[in-house]
Amino acid sequence: MSAAPVEENVNNESQQLTPTASGSNSVLSTPSNKADRDELKEEAENAEDNVAAFDDMPLKPASAYVTVSIMCVMIAFGGFVFGWDTGTISGVGGISVLSPMLISEVSPKHLRGPLVSCYQLMITLGIFLGYCTNYGTKNYSNTVQWRVPLGLGFAWALFMIGGMVFVPESPRFLVEVGRNEDAKRSIAVSNKVSIDDPSVQAELELLMAASEAERLAGNASWGELFATKNKIFQRLVMACVIQSLQQLTGDNYFFYYGTTIFNAVGMNDSFETSIVLGIVNFASTFVGIWAVSRFGRRTLLLWGSAAMTACMVVFASVGVTRLWPDGANHKENSSKGAGNCMIVFTCFFIFCFAPTWAPLVFVVCSESFPLRVRSKCMALAQACNWIWGFLIGFFTPFITGAINFYYGYVFMGCLCFSWFYVFFFIPETMGLSLEEVDQMWLEGVLPWKSAQWVPPSKRGAEYDAEAMAHDDKPWYKRMI
Repeated sequence: MSAAPVEENVNNESQQLTPTASGSNSVLSTPSNKADRDELKEEAENAEDNVAAFDDMPLKPASAYVTVSIMCVMIAFGGFVFGWDTGTISGVGGISVLSPMLISEVSPKHLRGPLVSCYQLMITLGIFLGYCTNYGTKNYSNTVQWRVPLGLGFAWALFMIGGMVFVPESPRFLVEVGRNEDAKRSIAVSNKVSIDDPSVQAELELLMAASEAERLAGNASWGELFATKNKIFQRLVMACVIQSLQQLTGDNYFFYYGTTIFNAVGMNDSFETSIVLGIVNFASTFVGIWAVSRFGRRTLLLWGSAAMTACMVVFASVGVTRLWPDGANHKENSSKGAGNCMIVFTCFFIFCFAPTWAPLVFVVCSESFPLRVRSKCMALAQACNWIWGFLIGFFTPFITGAINFYYGYVFMGCLCFSWFYVFFFIPETMGLSLEEVDQMWLEGVLPWKSAQWVPPSKRGAEYDAEAMAHDDKPWYKRMI
């Protein structure tokens, strides 16, 4: 499915369609044919003149966006199917790419973070209800144990298909296929304004100019994903790393093997404990939806890494030193106090994971790529997530059988690495349109300065764009 972002104003258009001040040679910004490029530049300038007097897309109270929020939740319901399968039988693949991508393209930019996070909310709801289903069927010794979870999985998929009937199509796709009036209606519905509002026409003209730029540049090839001049490859590496790190935080160590872990700490009914974890996971995600548009992606990821590191250290250390007083060879004698401590810090860990690394990885990936390569890059990044999920799921029984709860120190090391990676490589994108995010990458803004970056259309005479791309401080002072 092709798609597009909702843009803030057409001033960004001239920045995207002309060479940037940083000297970028982006394929998007410089079509290969000079005549076409000059013509396109003239059209962009004319479009800018025509809509220069228009205001930005008007913002309304949160209550006015209930309809578009519900529609995005319908898209995010694909995450419920994903979570249900995680909590019961298996998993899904394409939905994990298409749902966040479509939400990011139809949602207003100031709500993009919370609405994409709803995808993770649906995952957690699915996991929780999947745990409940496992609990309800655990006493059956016949095919009911697997027929009920699998059958309900089909039912949820049918519900999602029905809900998608009411979801507006991406305005970018509609512009690409020449359905401009439908694109205007989609923009108006998403932003809760009249179809005749001047900002809708400005948005449409911006998308039409961007679509023409893409047409002149030609279809994006897989080889373009490895181009460094327009920062596509750097963004692809970033997305693949954070998708991998989402698995390497150790969250699925608890979700996949929660019943096994809590049997080891002396719980008589570990299925009940898994339901508790599901409740914590689901409830904590609401915190992330609230916080993502207030504190930003980068800040939450940093705090999440730090907090999860502390929780994992306690969990692993108690498991190694206190759980079995007579040693790991006498697991029949376990300390109830140590086991309760491990369960509590598991809940703390999930409380820290659910509002941060769980939803924000999808948010960052869905808004980091230009339109030409977004679907390809997101697919590759999500593939990394699935690969690491498979590796953890497959090797965890063998690893824990060999080193028991020392395994937690492996995840602790990955969490420490994730903090430094976020600090040095993940820019802040809160409050920016998708085109502005692309512009920030093209200008080479340093991630730890990205929160102070200002889009070209809003810069004053005193703004120093060059300073955002350079820092003479030693690396350790940049973290202070």
